[in-house]
Amino acid sequence: MRLHPRTGETATAPARAPKPARVAAIAFLCSACAGGAALRTTPAPDVGKRAAGERGMVSTANPLASEAGLAMLQAGGNAVDAAVAAAFAIGVVEPQMSGLGGSGSMLVWDARMRRAEYADFYAAQHAPSFRDVADAARAPGDLRIVGIPGNVAGLLEAHERHGRLTRAQVIAPAIALAEQGFPINQVLAETIVADSAKLFRFEASHTLLWPGGEPLPPGARLRNPALADVLNRIAREGRAGFYEGDVAADIVRVLNAGRHPASLADLREYTVQWKRPMCGDYRGRVVLSAPPPQTGSHILHVLEMLEPIDLAALGLPTRDARAFDALASALRVGIADHRANDDPDWVPVPAAGIASPAFARARASLVAAGAVPPVIEMADATAFDGESPAPACVRHDPYGPTPAIPGVTGGSTGAGATSEDEDGGETTHISVVDADGNAVALTQTNSTTFGSGASVRGFFLNDSGFLFTSRTATQPSRGPWRTRTSTIAPTIVLENDRVAMVIGAPGGGRIPPTILQVMVYALDYGMDPLDAVRMPRMFPGPGSPAVQLETGFAADVLEQVRRMGWAPAPQGGGYARIYMIVRRDGRWIGVADPRHNGEVRGW
Repeated sequence: MRLHPRTGETATAPARAPKPARVAAIAFLCSACAGGAALRTTPAPDVGKRAAGERGMVSTANPLASEAGLAMLQAGGNAVDAAVAAAFAIGVVEPQMSGLGGSGSMLVWDARMRRAEYADFYAAQHAPSFRDVADAARAPGDLRIVGIPGNVAGLLEAHERHGRLTRAQVIAPAIALAEQGFPINQVLAETIVADSAKLFRFEASHTLLWPGGEPLPPGARLRNPALADVLNRIAREGRAGFYEGDVAADIVRVLNAGRHPASLADLREYTVQWKRPMCGDYRGRVVLSAPPPQTGSHILHVLEMLEPIDLAALGLPTRDARAFDALASALRVGIADHRANDDPDWVPVPAAGIASPAFARARASLVAAGAVPPVIEMADATAFDGESPAPACVRHDPYGPTPAIPGVTGGSTGAGATSEDEDGGETTHISVVDADGNAVALTQTNSTTFGSGASVRGFFLNDSGFLFTSRTATQPSRGPWRTRTSTIAPTIVLENDRVAMVIGAPGGGRIPPTILQVMVYALDYGMDPLDAVRMPRMFPGPGSPAVQLETGFAADVLEQVRRMGWAPAPQGGGYARIYMIVRRDGRWIGVADPRHNGEVRGW
């Protein structure tokens, strides 16, 4: 089904032998210096929003980051090399969303091993440090809400485990962008102004982005030599270039000045958590997604509730009231049940139970019922946590039952297990595939725009603890660190053990419903990937029948769903942006959400 006539798929560039890695890195450096495109072999229609290719694809929130990833693929690197290069690069050109001082998670599909791994490198709070975090979040300049940054450790470990190219090669594009600068886009320029109060609390931050007391305007070139120096250190020394030595000392100094109790040992001891992904079966496809405290269980729970419903036979939710009710009600129940999510080292989280078909059947009466209850309460999935995984998931060694925690009996009640607020939370996502069928879905974040507002050597420190509560500070745990729950959900879909879709999004609490709706439009309705991303979105909530809508739903459908009890309303502030790659007819189709200024690059 095609809602929007396309101008035709992009012609695939003739196959070429990969250039040597050094040549590719130099080519990127030169193009970044000139402000031009790097190694672009496949012109994309819709100003870079859609591209087709046979050998690889990169989709990110910034064309320069996508070009950094493409350069690695063309240099003979794999999907992890490309994703890591794009991640370091986007931290330079999109500093408000992510960077060296932030967090992230990465889902990796190894096509040769037919195995998925999940790297959780979210910023972590040391147990005593977040006891007063609720007060800290309200105190300007108080940096106790900063978590120990995990981005550098996570990207480097993933590259060491799976990459082909050298560390210096994958960081080279980011170094070039920081040294030579790049023209800032309208989104960054607007954010610099919008977050002026936060930035002006810290001299280094406002000096970088408000040179001479004026905000950098759109089109101004942002050079960041201090950040380039840190990136060069990481390229030479690896993890030690960030978590030890002068850089680590500066991080601790800034944090301590803001009342944060961080020490050099805290940085040195930061540990990436390698986990098994969540796994589910949706209409014969294997869906791999993020384990807790991220949000894959939410994605799988909603898909399980939708599976018994023939959505395509009903029609589009924008044109059919029954389809609207089915999709909106499943999304609403999923949001309610997601309140059980938390850090499984601190709170027993029945993630496998939430994602199970049995739990979906227990919630089925609330989905597509044609009558909307005023409130959806969270249901306890603990009794379903021991359910056997779907047969198709067994060989993927999926995330299993929640581990026991000494001194804790029972799971989360949902109190305090909140994540990014519905409209806020700023993040970025990267989707990559390569010619061998390897894939990466990587989401990284500063938590809110520019994080805490504090910067160190040109990068911003996150504010990942801004949603912790006093209740969480007193709970027993299985470890000394705590990571807050998050709505990020990097996801990969397989068909016959081959990648069929790589998808993820930034956008706070709107990430899961956005990912789910795009998946439904692409998988159930068979839409062209860009058309699936363009479809108008709905955002219900468990606390009322209100459902916020993007423009595009037929008036008669809205009239009918009002009779069911829904309360359609215009979309509020905030939105999520999809960066996705889909396998169609033997080619990779990459798309970047037209709601933002990201672009795709393929060959």
